[in-house]
Amino acid sequence: MTALIIVLIILGVILLSALLILFVGNASFRIISSDQLRVVASVCGFRFTIYPDKKQKPKKPKNLARCHNPEAILRRELKRQQRAKEKAERQKQKAAKRAAKRNEKKIGIPQKYCPVPNLKENLEMILALVKRFYQKTRGKIRIKIKKLHIRVAADEAAHTALLYGVTVQLVSYIIGYVETNYTAIERGEDDLSVEPDYTTSECSANIDIVFSAKIWRTLLILIDMLEAYDKEKKIAYRKAALRKREKRNKTRFDFKNILTRVRKDHSLWKTNLLSRK
Repeated sequence: MTALIIVLIILGVILLSALLILFVGNASFRIISSDQLRVVASVCGFRFTIYPDKKQKPKKPKNLARCHNPEAILRRELKRQQRAKEKAERQKQKAAKRAAKRNEKKIGIPQKYCPVPNLKENLEMILALVKRFYQKTRGKIRIKIKKLHIRVAADEAAHTALLYGVTVQLVSYIIGYVETNYTAIERGEDDLSVEPDYTTSECSANIDIVFSAKIWRTLLILIDMLEAYDKEKKIAYRKAALRKREKRNKTRFDFKNILTRVRKDHSLWKTNLLSRK
């Protein structure tokens, strides 16, 4: 009996801690760009690097000058690269087959009978998802600009001044629109600046922006967006199937019209020939 009470107390403490973390804890996405773009996710202080992937980092090549037999090492390295390339190609083909099977299950139309959505249908799907995300996250996400320093430069001083004016207007318009129609932006006095640089010809930016929300709210947004993505994807594939069907019917209709015209012309030719006789 005592052991059961202890187990129940432990389970209650774990459940209470999980609920506190769920309703009190924050989840955030941080975008950092100075020399390289990095996207970092954080949940209750635990950080995860989303981009760039550690697997994508190139390996340092070996120093062939210190090797006893550099030709053999070079051959092994070339074989390793070839095997890695073939493995990546096989994985890509398997992933494409799995994606096709998932699409057939979700949409209900076999892939060979359902064409891939074109650019217009994909843009309509993306626009619908953006609207859905805007509706679900409006006023529920905190945006904090820790650093946004933009240096504008061009080949000539006149072009730099023109580009500087356009950049200032664009940045001020975007920030004003977000604060008016979406959510408030937290920033300090020196956290946001746009400056012209007449000494160089290349633009540069130093960005550090944090998007944060409560964990339970983030989970609800993710679930809703996944459902919306499945729904919009089905609609896009159905539009593609309908477009293909209409195109096929149109071509058949034109072919019938051509046949009828040929028959009419042939009958007219026969009647004219008989009237001449």
